[in-house]
Amino acid sequence: MHIQESKRVLRQSGLFRDLNEIHLDLVLMVCEEIGYRAGEYVFHQNDSGDALYIVAHGQVAILMESQTTQSEPMMVTVLGDNDIFGEILLVDEGKRSASARCQVDTQLLRIARDRLLKLCYDYPEIGFHIMHRIAAELARKLRSSNQDIREQLFSQT
Repeated sequence: MHIQESKRVLRQSGLFRDLNEIHLDLVLMVCEEIGYRAGEYVFHQNDSGDALYIVAHGQVAILMESQTTQSEPMMVTVLGDNDIFGEILLVDEGKRSASARCQVDTQLLRIARDRLLKLCYDYPEIGFHIMHRIAAELARKLRSSNQDIREQLFSQT
Protein backbone atom coordinates (compact mmCIF):
# COMPACT_ATOMS: atom_id res chain seq x y z
CA MET A 1 0.00 0.00 0.00
CA HIS A 2 1.31 3.43 -0.88
CA ILE A 3 1.98 5.85 2.00
CA GLN A 4 -0.67 8.26 0.69
CA GLU A 5 -3.21 5.42 0.73
CA SER A 6 -2.34 4.65 4.36
CA LYS A 7 -2.74 8.31 5.20
CA ARG A 8 -6.16 8.36 3.48
CA VAL A 9 -7.25 5.35 5.55
CA LEU A 10 -6.18 7.10 8.76
CA ARG A 11 -7.98 10.29 7.75
CA GLN A 12 -11.21 8.43 6.97
CA SER A 13 -11.20 6.41 10.18
CA GLY A 14 -13.23 7.80 13.03
CA LEU A 15 -10.27 7.74 15.38
CA PHE A 16 -7.92 10.02 13.46
CA ARG A 17 -10.37 12.14 11.50
CA ASP A 18 -9.85 15.88 12.09
CA LEU A 19 -6.15 15.58 12.95
CA ASN A 20 -4.04 18.16 11.15
CA GLU A 21 -1.47 17.06 8.55
CA ILE A 22 1.50 17.12 10.93
CA HIS A 23 -0.30 15.07 13.58
CA LEU A 24 -1.56 12.63 10.94
CA ASP A 25 2.00 12.17 9.69
CA LEU A 26 3.15 11.42 13.25
CA VAL A 27 0.46 8.77 13.63
CA LEU A 28 1.39 7.34 10.24
CA MET A 29 4.95 6.85 11.50
CA VAL A 30 3.72 4.38 14.18
CA CYS A 31 1.55 2.38 11.76
CA GLU A 32 2.45 -0.95 10.22
CA GLU A 33 0.75 -2.37 7.13
CA ILE A 34 -0.18 -6.02 7.42
CA GLY A 35 -2.06 -8.38 5.13
CA TYR A 36 -4.23 -11.39 5.94
CA ARG A 37 -5.80 -14.07 3.76
CA ALA A 38 -9.49 -14.91 3.91
CA GLY A 39 -10.15 -17.10 6.97
CA GLU A 40 -7.05 -16.01 8.88
CA TYR A 41 -7.44 -14.72 12.43
CA VAL A 42 -6.01 -11.35 13.38
CA PHE A 43 -6.40 -12.36 17.04
CA HIS A 44 -8.41 -14.74 19.18
CA GLN A 45 -10.73 -14.06 22.08
CA ASN A 46 -8.75 -14.05 25.36
CA ASP A 47 -5.43 -13.22 23.64
CA SER A 48 -3.47 -10.40 25.22
CA GLY A 49 -4.05 -7.18 23.33
CA ASP A 50 -1.04 -5.35 21.97
CA ALA A 51 -2.39 -3.33 19.03
CA LEU A 52 -5.40 -1.73 17.45
CA TYR A 53 -6.29 -2.18 13.80
CA ILE A 54 -7.87 -0.19 10.99
CA VAL A 55 -9.30 -1.98 7.97
CA ALA A 56 -7.66 -0.48 4.88
CA HIS A 57 -9.30 -2.91 2.43
CA GLY A 58 -11.33 -6.02 3.10
CA GLN A 59 -13.67 -7.35 5.75
CA VAL A 60 -13.10 -8.56 9.30
CA ALA A 61 -15.69 -10.54 11.26
CA ILE A 62 -15.81 -9.97 15.00
CA LEU A 63 -16.70 -13.27 16.68
CA MET A 64 -17.75 -14.18 20.22
CA GLU A 65 -16.82 -17.65 21.39
CA SER A 66 -18.57 -19.60 24.12
CA GLN A 67 -16.60 -19.98 27.33
CA THR A 68 -18.37 -23.22 28.25
CA THR A 69 -19.31 -25.14 25.09
CA GLN A 70 -17.62 -26.17 21.89
CA SER A 71 -20.27 -24.43 19.76
CA GLU A 72 -19.38 -22.37 16.72
CA PRO A 73 -18.44 -18.74 17.36
CA MET A 74 -21.25 -16.20 16.99
CA MET A 75 -20.67 -13.36 14.54
CA VAL A 76 -21.21 -10.01 16.24
CA THR A 77 -20.48 -7.77 13.27
CA VAL A 78 -18.50 -7.48 10.07
CA LEU A 79 -16.19 -4.50 9.71
CA GLY A 80 -15.15 -2.93 6.41
CA ASP A 81 -12.93 -0.22 5.02
CA ASN A 82 -11.81 2.42 7.54
CA ASP A 83 -13.37 0.62 10.52
CA ILE A 84 -11.32 0.31 13.71
CA PHE A 85 -11.16 -2.64 16.06
CA GLY A 86 -9.11 -3.64 19.09
CA GLU A 87 -9.14 -0.07 20.42
CA ILE A 88 -10.27 -1.06 23.90
CA LEU A 89 -6.67 -2.08 24.67
CA LEU A 90 -5.74 1.59 24.91
CA VAL A 91 -7.83 1.97 28.04
CA ASP A 92 -7.60 -1.58 29.41
CA GLU A 93 -4.71 -4.02 29.16
CA GLY A 94 -7.04 -7.00 29.57
CA LYS A 95 -7.65 -9.90 27.27
CA ARG A 96 -9.34 -9.63 23.89
CA SER A 97 -13.12 -9.73 24.36
CA ALA A 98 -13.74 -11.28 20.93
CA SER A 99 -11.94 -12.85 18.00
CA ALA A 100 -11.27 -11.10 14.69
CA ARG A 101 -11.23 -13.21 11.50
CA CYS A 102 -10.79 -11.93 7.96
CA GLN A 103 -13.72 -12.72 5.66
CA VAL A 104 -11.76 -11.95 2.48
CA ASP A 105 -8.14 -11.07 1.75
CA THR A 106 -7.66 -7.99 3.91
CA GLN A 107 -5.15 -5.18 4.36
CA LEU A 108 -4.93 -3.65 7.82
CA LEU A 109 -3.07 -0.83 9.45
CA ARG A 110 -1.75 -2.08 12.79
CA ILE A 111 -0.80 0.36 15.54
CA ALA A 112 1.07 -1.14 18.47
CA ARG A 113 -0.26 -0.10 21.86
CA ASP A 114 3.11 0.96 23.27
CA ARG A 115 3.98 3.08 20.22
CA LEU A 116 0.59 4.81 20.17
CA LEU A 117 0.67 5.52 23.90
CA LYS A 118 4.18 6.98 23.60
CA LEU A 119 2.94 9.22 20.80
CA CYS A 120 0.00 10.30 23.00
CA TYR A 121 2.34 11.13 25.90
CA ASP A 122 4.84 12.95 23.68
CA TYR A 123 2.11 14.94 21.90
CA PRO A 124 -0.72 15.55 24.41
CA GLU A 125 -2.89 17.28 21.80
CA ILE A 126 -2.86 14.09 19.70
CA GLY A 127 -3.37 12.00 22.83
CA PHE A 128 -6.41 13.98 23.94
CA HIS A 129 -7.95 13.76 20.47
CA ILE A 130 -7.39 10.00 20.20
CA MET A 131 -8.59 9.21 23.72
CA HIS A 132 -11.68 11.38 23.23
CA ARG A 133 -12.49 9.53 19.99
CA ILE A 134 -11.91 6.14 21.63
CA ALA A 135 -14.22 7.04 24.51
CA ALA A 136 -16.91 8.11 22.03
CA GLU A 137 -16.51 4.90 19.99
CA LEU A 138 -16.64 2.67 23.07
CA ALA A 139 -19.75 4.52 24.29
CA ARG A 140 -21.38 3.98 20.89
CA LYS A 141 -20.57 0.26 20.99
CA LEU A 142 -21.86 -0.05 24.56
CA ARG A 143 -25.14 1.66 23.62
CA SER A 144 -25.51 -0.66 20.65
CA SER A 145 -24.81 -3.74 22.78
CA ASN A 146 -27.27 -2.56 25.42
CA GLN A 147 -29.92 -2.10 22.73
CA ASP A 148 -29.26 -5.61 21.37
CA ILE A 149 -29.56 -7.10 24.87
CA ARG A 150 -32.72 -5.12 25.54
CA GLU A 151 -34.30 -6.35 22.30
CA GLN A 152 -33.40 -9.98 23.06
CA LEU A 153 -34.69 -9.81 26.62
CA PHE A 154 -37.98 -8.16 25.77
CA SER A 155 -38.65 -10.11 22.58
CA GLN A 156 -38.69 -13.33 24.64
CA THR A 157 -41.60 -12.16 26.80
